[in-house]
Amino acid sequence: MSEHGRRYQIRAVDRALELLGVFSAAESEFTLTELSARLNLNTSTTYRLLVTLESRDYVEQNPESGRYRLGVACLRLGSVFLSQVDLRKRALPLLERLRDECKETVHLAILDRHRMEVVYLEKLEGLLPIGLMSSRVGGRAPAYCTGLGKSMLAYEVEEAVLEFYTASGLQAYTPHTIIDIDDLRRELSEVRKRGYAIDNAEHEPDVKCVAAPVWNHQHAVVGAISVSGPVERIDRSLNEHGLIEEVKETAHEASTRMGCPEP
Repeated sequence: MSEHGRRYQIRAVDRALELLGVFSAAESEFTLTELSARLNLNTSTTYRLLVTLESRDYVEQNPESGRYRLGVACLRLGSVFLSQVDLRKRALPLLERLRDECKETVHLAILDRHRMEVVYLEKLEGLLPIGLMSSRVGGRAPAYCTGLGKSMLAYEVEEAVLEFYTASGLQAYTPHTIIDIDDLRRELSEVRKRGYAIDNAEHEPDVKCVAAPVWNHQHAVVGAISVSGPVERIDRSLNEHGLIEEVKETAHEASTRMGCPEP
């Protein structure tokens, strides 16, 4: 890491992550004293770190031995990481085929439920010319005004989604952005009925998107696939080339590869 990067590190966070890194399959439990020695910290500082991590379920105490071990929150994080890597691997050939067929930019994304944002796992550039599109692998975008986001938000708990946006507000990125909570509720209801979502230049001017959700073996939405391009070209594909069915079919195949029996 550069010196510039080190300047912005938060010492307490760094210590907490270092503590979590001590645990391994070979050494899965430690006493407070053992952890203090491994971290070269006094027991008081180590204990405060443990109490904080325990409050968030990142560590727990074995009720029989009293020794510390990793908590269930670590399993949740690991499961998310493995699911998204597996999703990308299984979906990539389908994304490539979809891009080659429609000639437009194809995305694969997951939903960050804490921030209600789309996180891009993959982006395959289209084969036709297009202006600037801000999406990038690892990048984020608001969920409520993107096709990918709406196709996933539609299957979240509605009360939680509306409560989040009531508190945070709906920013207008273009003249077409949904900025009313009731309008968003109706939009997500339509997405559930149709099985796909459309971003009608709601996030970026002149960029239209068609997206559909990907389901896993537990019939839970684990991501979404989209095709994006200039409004005029996407409208032509919608009318003449059955783009919606292409996107839905690709998402269906990806869902099958993720173990969903009936996407």
